[in-house]
Amino acid sequence: MPVEFREIDRRAAIWVERMNRPVQSSEMAADFDRWIMSDPRHVESYARMQALWQSDGFDAALAEAEAQPTLPAAPNDNDPLSWAARNRILGGGVIAALLCLIIALPVAGVLLTDTYHYQAPHGDVLEVALKDGSTVMLSSGTAIDVRLTPWSRQVDLLSGEAFFDVAHEQLRGFDVDMGEAQVTVLGTAFDIDRSTDETLTVTVFRGVVGVDVGAGRQWRLPAGSGIEIAGNRVRSLPAPMGDSPGWIDGWYDAANTPVSQLIERLNRRSELPVRLEDAALGDLQVSGRFQISKPEAVLDALALTYDLNWQKHDDYYAISR
Repeated sequence: MPVEFREIDRRAAIWVERMNRPVQSSEMAADFDRWIMSDPRHVESYARMQALWQSDGFDAALAEAEAQPTLPAAPNDNDPLSWAARNRILGGGVIAALLCLIIALPVAGVLLTDTYHYQAPHGDVLEVALKDGSTVMLSSGTAIDVRLTPWSRQVDLLSGEAFFDVAHEQLRGFDVDMGEAQVTVLGTAFDIDRSTDETLTVTVFRGVVGVDVGAGRQWRLPAGSGIEIAGNRVRSLPAPMGDSPGWIDGWYDAANTPVSQLIERLNRRSELPVRLEDAALGDLQVSGRFQISKPEAVLDALALTYDLNWQKHDDYYAISR
């Protein structure tokens, strides 16, 4: 662990000990406010230390620390001692116990972290209620991993599309990681679609969302906005309708959308896959609201719009001219 982060953890441990005393002065409270608001890393470190303070392993770590020989009182915070030396000086009590536990991570992390895997079955939508009060709706076949700790909320969107209705919290952010991109919020409602390797879309229904795809490319999206990222190409999306995406209720809203994209959406819900007999048909564009939960109705609409034919085979639908 870099020295800078060790020092942040050391100071966070000191503040946890102080703020858990029966009485705090107004000066101490003001000093604490200044410290914790001066750097986002202070918030995370303090939350970790507070969680460890309340953990089952703290009493054992405290007993071990108190069994060490008595050491001199802690020096002034400006004393230029190394972190290790200062830690030894502080090592006779709760601060040393907290630091012992933080060093023991990931052991402590395992004890304090709930990790769950969810995957929606093909053709169905799965609603996931998280322990923090947030709700995640998973589109057909979508898979996520969820990790909740006392200091963070992390979701890995492994594949597919998900709608997040995030419970607001003051200290814990809510991060969605997609490998090549990350979305960060505190409390909001938004939809992420990474069903294809080439394209990522983010649509915001409530609150503000930050999108980071690396290499300095970042966006801040307010409610009523959306973005589509495909390689180096980025385009804004039209404002969403309603307070949640239509796919939850089996609908798809198309606006000059390629037929190939509509078919991809249809195949998420259809028991039988839909195939284009001529790949050029995928370049045709459609607009309107399609009930993708009823694939044959969508195929009828496509056939009527472009004078196409469709046929149902034993194991797939075929669309042709």
